[in-house]
Amino acid sequence: MFKKILAVLLILIVCLGAASCSGGDAPEGMKLASLEGEPFKLYVPEAWTDNTSGGISGAFYAGTDNIAVSARYYTPDDDEIDLGAYVTGCIEIYADSHEDFEFDGEVTDTVLGGEPAKEIVFTTEYQKKEFTFRQLFAKYNGDFIVLSFRCPAEEYETYNTQFTEMVDVFELCEKGEVKNDCVTDKKTPDGMKIASNDAVEYRFYVPQTWICDSESGSSMAYYQESGRPNVTVTSYIPDDVMTVEQYFEYCEKEYKDNITGYELLETKERVVGGRDAISYTYTATYGGTEFVIMQTAFVYNDRVYSITYTAPEDIFNSHMDDVEDMLDAFRFR
Repeated sequence: MFKKILAVLLILIVCLGAASCSGGDAPEGMKLASLEGEPFKLYVPEAWTDNTSGGISGAFYAGTDNIAVSARYYTPDDDEIDLGAYVTGCIEIYADSHEDFEFDGEVTDTVLGGEPAKEIVFTTEYQKKEFTFRQLFAKYNGDFIVLSFRCPAEEYETYNTQFTEMVDVFELCEKGEVKNDCVTDKKTPDGMKIASNDAVEYRFYVPQTWICDSESGSSMAYYQESGRPNVTVTSYIPDDVMTVEQYFEYCEKEYKDNITGYELLETKERVVGGRDAISYTYTATYGGTEFVIMQTAFVYNDRVYSITYTAPEDIFNSHMDDVEDMLDAFRFR
């Protein structure tokens, strides 16, 4: 029975990340490897493996995710931040988070997708091995675009030429439109909306800045940025009545056996919808992308509910305030 729970978790990890950006013809010998709605088109050689199922625009080479390319975008709160300041901030973050970060200090002016860009190259340890990273940064329509190449240091010169080919055909474009509801009721908290339909016994409220479709049949919302951080509500009817602790004990057995990179980081007791709940925060790796997942479980009418927040590791904390608001606002009808 817990195979179903595992299947749900894997759906959450890849949630909203399986569709590729549409439109236009790929250059000869290349294919599109970017998600729908991203403000760019990333083309990679046909021999590379598309990695969009991991929720990230990107690909990896020759059956291994050691050599990989990815593209991300970030919308700053302050549109006045210029490209140089953004790159400097990224370098400072890299230096603070990696003790073995080595960077010669050179930031090169270049072009990405026809726009002025900055480029850096640095080395650091990744998966207990020295890797070289090459990154290009551009600002387009208010968003910062980051195109990254990762490769074992001893193989960098061999595969860097292929990354250069990807840089040459990289395109910037308008973000795709997405369906987004703004349904409310008399009990909707200020600044929030409903992300669940009338067929379920609860109300799942999310901030208005998140994307949702209340009539989709799935109680789900995501934040429109690269990596698609998302929150989903699911329920499970066990064969026998069980506590939250018993539920997660069985879940964890499946996670340890079937999920790469699983590690339980933290447990936290809380109250959700008037019920005692526990948040379990753990890691998972899918398609070479490291995710952090916070699964908040509680029991109502002998049914186990999970409100699960999933995001790439590097942006997980940036949305925690919104997730806490969702948990606080959740209620049964």
